[in-house]
Amino acid sequence: MRSMWGTLALGLALCLMVAVRADTAGDVSCYDVRVTLDPSEGTLVGSQKVDYVNDTDVTIHEAVFALLGNRAAEPNPYLHPAILDSQYVDGFDPTWTRIHGVTDAGGLPLRYGLEPLPPTQQTYSLADGILTIVLPAPLEPRDRVTLNIEFETHFAHAIAMDNCVYRDTFIWRFGWNPIAVPEATLSSGFVLPAADYRVVLTVPEAHRVFAGADHQTELETIAGLTTYELTNDTPVRSVPLAIGPDLDVVSSAWNGVELEAVYLPGGEAFARLSLSYIAEILAHHSERFGPLGYRRLVLVENPAPGFYGMAADGMILVGRSLVQLKDMPALGAYDRLIEYLLAHEAAHLWWGIGIGADFDAENWISEGFAEYLSITYFEEKHGGFEPNLVSHLGPGLLEDVIRDGYGYLNLRQHFSELPYLELLRMDFDEAIVKPMARLDYLNGLTIRTYSKGYLVLRALDALIGRDALRAALVEANAGWRGSVLSVDEFRRLAEEQSGTDLSTFFNDWLYGDARYDVSVDGFETVASDGSFTTTIELRRDGPELPVLLRVTLDDGSTAEMTWTADCCATNEMVFHTAAPVRSVHVDPNEMLPDSDRFNNHFPRRILVEHPLRGGDAPPIGMPLDAYAIRVSPTSISGTFRTDHSWAVMAIPHIDESATYDDLLDAFRTWDVVGYFAANVDRSLSVSASASVTSLDISSGAGEVDARLTLQTLGFTHPETGSAGTYWFPAHRFDLTLGALGELSGPIPYVSIGYGRSDALKLYMDSTVALRAGIPGLGPAPFATVEWTAVKRFRLAHLFYLDVSVAAGTSLLETLPTEFMFSMESLHAFSLPPYGHRQISGRAAISFPPLARNLAYPILNLTRVEDVAVGAYAQGGRTWGGCDLVCESGVRLEVGGLLTVVVDGFLGGRYALSLGYAYPLVGPDGEESVFFEFVAPF
Repeated sequence: MRSMWGTLALGLALCLMVAVRADTAGDVSCYDVRVTLDPSEGTLVGSQKVDYVNDTDVTIHEAVFALLGNRAAEPNPYLHPAILDSQYVDGFDPTWTRIHGVTDAGGLPLRYGLEPLPPTQQTYSLADGILTIVLPAPLEPRDRVTLNIEFETHFAHAIAMDNCVYRDTFIWRFGWNPIAVPEATLSSGFVLPAADYRVVLTVPEAHRVFAGADHQTELETIAGLTTYELTNDTPVRSVPLAIGPDLDVVSSAWNGVELEAVYLPGGEAFARLSLSYIAEILAHHSERFGPLGYRRLVLVENPAPGFYGMAADGMILVGRSLVQLKDMPALGAYDRLIEYLLAHEAAHLWWGIGIGADFDAENWISEGFAEYLSITYFEEKHGGFEPNLVSHLGPGLLEDVIRDGYGYLNLRQHFSELPYLELLRMDFDEAIVKPMARLDYLNGLTIRTYSKGYLVLRALDALIGRDALRAALVEANAGWRGSVLSVDEFRRLAEEQSGTDLSTFFNDWLYGDARYDVSVDGFETVASDGSFTTTIELRRDGPELPVLLRVTLDDGSTAEMTWTADCCATNEMVFHTAAPVRSVHVDPNEMLPDSDRFNNHFPRRILVEHPLRGGDAPPIGMPLDAYAIRVSPTSISGTFRTDHSWAVMAIPHIDESATYDDLLDAFRTWDVVGYFAANVDRSLSVSASASVTSLDISSGAGEVDARLTLQTLGFTHPETGSAGTYWFPAHRFDLTLGALGELSGPIPYVSIGYGRSDALKLYMDSTVALRAGIPGLGPAPFATVEWTAVKRFRLAHLFYLDVSVAAGTSLLETLPTEFMFSMESLHAFSLPPYGHRQISGRAAISFPPLARNLAYPILNLTRVEDVAVGAYAQGGRTWGGCDLVCESGVRLEVGGLLTVVVDGFLGGRYALSLGYAYPLVGPDGEESVFFEFVAPF
């Protein structure tokens, strides 16, 4: 090992050497950083010597550095503290970077100041986000000056993906040190310039260091402290760090690149699998898009749970949930999802990190391109149209269950196109390239950048050809690695490689909010002398894009033509074929961002799933270009994407007290259920349901509950701490027409409801509902009004008091039994009274969890994540006009809950509660044990 004095000398020489290289290679600053990790305080303490270059075209008098750690120095004041609790181990813990001094090359102090960041991406925790250093002399363009900065950075004790310490593992990707940035980008973008870095990092001997660096060298261990040197062969945007005592590693190599997979206890199988995948992925990406710019790549299991990936220079981080659930509940259940995620994060080594971008207005250059590279890789390997996410599972009981429920999933269709269609339906679409502070629909930012961004690149692929697009990507990798590429510069690259003017395409799809829909409205075939002429009627809404048409003939053969704006004078295409045309399909390769693929077929596609299809037929799932109908012995249902669904089901009615003879006669009475639900747009939804229980076929007797509901949402634009306009559904209006009671004479009614949500700031919801009989129909007139409110009070971190109250009354003297009030939520009273008036309330205490993020496996079927206990008291009084249970006194019960949260497939979670209730006040009460089940959340 080298001595510390030798290391210091080497550092000075190295910084001088890279400074000389930088002058000839691209005018980048040089950092020589020396820091020590203090695990007990959660800080990096040290200094950095910066050979600072003026990379502008004007003389400057100040050097500007971004202190990114201070963006989380304060909690978000616009969100209820209970919403933030899930991020932190013991309550809010800040990240910050503090400056302890600045000197020049000779050690003389320099004046400096701390200024707030502009609110370009967030509107809180902006203080001290910019370090401004007054230079000892004016600095001309391309000239350099040496600055020494003493600083300290704090890791948050948080269950977060980045900038934190969790389970003794420290993770930080970008900006743990002051970063020199162009002053102009602070107010009009978010750019991470590349620089030459040398980091000397000292940690406790028990901690292992894995950094995103081409070279990581252990220098020496003295007095229980180990020092590492981290360097890169080319400029980078950061030196990401993963440090912890429980980290282990397996290694391999690809094409001269060192590959290391770092894992926590129990994660070795995932680490070895990831090494296998990453070698294939790097080979694919580099062969098609240019060489990888790193000599070493570190894959790290992030201790924070979740289904996510993140990338930085020389490093890919993967959420721990993927590691823990990789083979749960079936062997290899998540393998394809893991492969795609690694392909996406690896793509950032080319786009977003290798090639820089303005992460504010032009993040499409990063995320849209990473999606293009990763989905292209995935589809070349696993197919682009068939089910490809869980179709690899072999036979088996649990494997069959997963295939039955999720076997239809296709990565591109259901994880890119379907979210884009939802974005359009919600009317949250706008330009992809736009500063965050100017966004009209902040809600759609992720889908626009990732999903729509990928679909636009796929359309560009179709427009100029895959070869031209790949040539532009290769050229960008060669010319802009280590620099920042703008959208306009990429457009010029694509134009040069394709010989096509792309200004209209980019204006429509990147700077505008274009939509596109092409449809086949019909065709007509005429026979003449043994040949057939088919005229196809087409329609296009949106920008003009070349689109492929494919016709299928009666003999099974196909023919293709491309419809372009200048191909014909009308919206007609003519095919001359040797056999009659059977069907027409426009855009069969699904290259264009079509808002409605159902009309891309003629005749329209209707898929029917039924018991006679055969066991080898794949489930029809959720096709985006067809209507899906499912038939079973007891039901029939239909769906169209997520726009609407319906179902009708009939099963024999079996009463709880049925005898053996009753069971033999079970087919005499039935339970029939039907529903319809449709999402019209972001403000309007429609639902209808009807159930008839104990339907006697012979007499027509039975109990009916039918309702038709229109729901509208009213949006507000609360401050959320993020720049841009956020749409929050604060108001809900419901109008319901229904019928309830005996099938021979149900009681018709109308219900009008209003709900208000203040969940973000106050963690509170309230509703008021008016229900009345329809005049002239049914029995005597009746009307009721009911008000409810729910509020969470935060007593301490993860310690809450939830209070709910309700009050309702009849407005008239008459009230049918079916509409009376009753406290049916009580567990210790089996027969709560029915009445005209009711007041009730509930107070529940949720204690801090006994176990949190436990990840304890249960027979490899699932994992227990959280275990929590709570106590509650609930009760009230129901009185007036009761004719069923007429004891109108107060009823009050107390009890407790033991809740276990377990993982479901693809990220869903289930809460199972065991409860105990004790009657404190009221007649007919008795102790009770009960179970509650909550669907995925």
